[in-house]
Amino acid sequence: MNRLIPMLVVLCALYTAAVLTAQGPDIKPDTVKFATVSFNAAVYQTAETQKELKQLQAKFGPRQAELQALNADIEGARKQLGIANDKLSDAERAQREQALNNKEKQLQRRAEDFKNDSDSESQQVFQRIAQKVYSFLQSYSKQHGYTLVIERGSDAAPLCGTPQMPSISQINSSNHMTPGRQVHL
Repeated sequence: MNRLIPMLVVLCALYTAAVLTAQGPDIKPDTVKFATVSFNAAVYQTAETQKELKQLQAKFGPRQAELQALNADIEGARKQLGIANDKLSDAERAQREQALNNKEKQLQRRAEDFKNDSDSESQQVFQRIAQKVYSFLQSYSKQHGYTLVIERGSDAAPLCGTPQMPSISQINSSNHMTPGRQVHL
């Protein structure tokens, strides 16, 4: 891990040199502006994302409640089976165990369907809004003369550059993405 950080810094420096070379002779190293961004956090902090996620919660809330009720039903049946186990005939015990197993399978299938559906729709919302944020970030960095924008990733990810780097991580609402509007981050 200790070897990884210096290697990343060297790679960032090489990337910066490549960017400067690709930009042509008009850009001087002392005019290079760096910015870092936590892209996923920026997307999730927009008002549009928050609104869409609340709508998804409302949409999937009834299914989640249904799954919780089915789980509670299974737990109750399991407790009753445990309490009455010695009082039941073998045939009745087998019948109740089979019914419990069927309910557990049903819960598992419904939970998987719920997870797949909610994950898929959440991902679609994220991708749609991420495209808008990315476009905004591109135009903002171009308008304000940023030569290099680095994705921070998680807080544990190493950064390339110095602590004085400006940070573009506070895109707080979809209103900031309105074309032609001056935005200060």
